[in-house]
Amino acid sequence: MSGTNPTESPASLDNSSTRSDQDEFVSAVLNGKQAAFRFTFPGDTVLSTINSSIARLLARDDKAFLLDTVITILREMILNAVKANAKRQFFDRLDLDINDSRIYNSGMRIFKDSIIGDLISIREEIETAPYNVTLRIKKDQSGITISVTNNISILPDELDRIRERIQSGISSSDFNSSYEEVYDPTEGAGLGILLIILLLRNAGIKPNNYTILNKQKSFTSQIKIPEIIRPVEIQTEIKKQILRDVEFLPAFPENILQIQALCNNPESTIDQIASKIVIDPSLTADVLRISNSAGFITGKRIKNINEAIMLIGLRNLNSILTAAAARKILDTRFRKFEQIWQHCNKVAFYSRGLAAALGLNGIVDHVFISGLLHDIGKIVLLSTDQTLLNRLSEIVADKKIRSSTILEEISIGISHSSIGALIANKWNFPDYLIDAINYHHSPLDAEESYAPIVAIVYSANLFAGIESRKYAFTYIENEILDRYFRPHNRKPEELFEKLRSAYLNHAITIQAL
Repeated sequence: MSGTNPTESPASLDNSSTRSDQDEFVSAVLNGKQAAFRFTFPGDTVLSTINSSIARLLARDDKAFLLDTVITILREMILNAVKANAKRQFFDRLDLDINDSRIYNSGMRIFKDSIIGDLISIREEIETAPYNVTLRIKKDQSGITISVTNNISILPDELDRIRERIQSGISSSDFNSSYEEVYDPTEGAGLGILLIILLLRNAGIKPNNYTILNKQKSFTSQIKIPEIIRPVEIQTEIKKQILRDVEFLPAFPENILQIQALCNNPESTIDQIASKIVIDPSLTADVLRISNSAGFITGKRIKNINEAIMLIGLRNLNSILTAAAARKILDTRFRKFEQIWQHCNKVAFYSRGLAAALGLNGIVDHVFISGLLHDIGKIVLLSTDQTLLNRLSEIVADKKIRSSTILEEISIGISHSSIGALIANKWNFPDYLIDAINYHHSPLDAEESYAPIVAIVYSANLFAGIESRKYAFTYIENEILDRYFRPHNRKPEELFEKLRSAYLNHAITIQAL
């Protein structure tokens, strides 16, 4: 990383970017310099390096809680910049005058149909074009400033559309109405700037901290993260209903509490505990189903409660009872979402395997139950406004946002992680389990004493998402890699393949028995 003046340290990101580049970038910002990354196309290496640098910068500035918000905003800013460059390159290639409004409209129809949703198809053209993007970050006493600059200016009509979308985001508090207002079939959905405004507002950052500047040979979009942030409370009718639903959730059934008390009593016998469980056929079926899905014993189906207790142990039985009770209450009171429970089973399986592989045997039981229950908030959330949630799901997939959590927060006012934590508190779950549920998408926010548990569940959840192509390995926080994977010389890709294969083999074996 070389510098052109005392206050800026520009860097060129490509596939050869190293950890030392990130170190120098973060150090430059923390020392009051304006650090910069210059690139043409935001490939995985570029985005991974930017994500890691931002994560480390925010963590050192005691703002790790803003990580998902800032990275999502930054990705939108970068994507908008690259689209603008790609548009110029496209018009150049077809020898079209982008400044002629009639030609512009017809050219944009072609660009939208053939290019805008598939920039990767013209990546080579973008990388060899004279257009580039520069990311600059500077920290001073007032806060952190992040800017994204194109080495082109934008057209007056483009500038007007951008300003209209900014104003729409500022003036509206409802995601759905804002979406309908900014949707532009000629330029794409037009959601990027709206998301930026709503995300800033949800984080307690005033929308006027997002600014744009158009010059003769450059265009810059910029956000300012103030040193002092005062989060705002978003209240929606859906959120109010969710909070009421959680408040009136019933307590755990008395028979579950009695069985758990027996599990915690060293004088209890297996027969005593088993006899209490088998009285309830539904509970018996749930315990056996969860026990088998979690893969406690390879190549053997657990067929009865006595066998389950002997094979999985009382601590794991206690966890399974908690999971079974939670599932029963939620499925009865709301809707039954078997797909979510299957995902939780897989995350529990991956969590156990990851903890063992990374030498964290002391938390294997804790990460197992955390994996089983990490998504309980989704059951409540998905029982609300299905149309809105379907729209959010589409946006998350289309824009490759790392998690639906932040979109849930800006549109509903509360995320499934926070809902899950409310439920966990309602049912007096242990603190480590509440943290794992609350921070399974944002592990850097967890209490230090529970950080390993949260990190494992977070990683296992990412693995499950990678398997379904929802996430990528580049999404893993660099701090998590540094603390848990790299000291053991374990690569996430290799561990993922081993766990995926083990889970598949276990599922096939259990079905065959």
